[in-house]
Amino acid sequence: MTAIRNSLSAHHDVMEALVAEALAAARARRWPDYRLRFAELRRALIEHMTYEDEELFPALAREVGEAGLAPLREQHERLQQHFETLASAAAEHDPEGCVAEMEALAALLRAHHAAENALDPGYASHAIVTQTARRAPMDLRGLQPPEPIVRIFQALELAPHEPLCVILPHEPVPLYGLLRERGFSYSGSPRPDGGFEVLIEPV
Repeated sequence: MTAIRNSLSAHHDVMEALVAEALAAARARRWPDYRLRFAELRRALIEHMTYEDEELFPALAREVGEAGLAPLREQHERLQQHFETLASAAAEHDPEGCVAEMEALAALLRAHHAAENALDPGYASHAIVTQTARRAPMDLRGLQPPEPIVRIFQALELAPHEPLCVILPHEPVPLYGLLRERGFSYSGSPRPDGGFEVLIEPV
């Protein structure tokens, strides 16, 4: 598994960088750049899932059994559905919907990578912590209430064991009680650009 593990880590780094670039282009309404990044991301995802089907999943099946791979295979189907939705949408005519779909795709991809790592005993939780520490914050400024809170809990539902960093226009005091009720801790601080950044972690 060592060679597969190293290759998988490289795949994850590339995929997350491509998602971040496409999402940044969508948020900035740079549609030609977004379409280019999305096409690159789509090609990379197809290659990544082919690699998993042909190399990773057979190796994992020998360690955890075929039944243990069912959640990963289901996530593959959901990733394909997100891509089909994004490919068929006219992003310029629904920029908010495009960004929301891209954020959901990014969250699902992170959860998928974490699930793969969790099934590989040799990868260890340290790799997951390192990976999540590098991910870009979710910038929720500009959304109307209650959309920021909805997006936050959607992301937490997709990957409840991963830290989540969000950027909001001001300190989200009402959010704190909801997080405590659901078993999450939080810490936050003002940003130089006037926003407020919150790190959410499972207790």
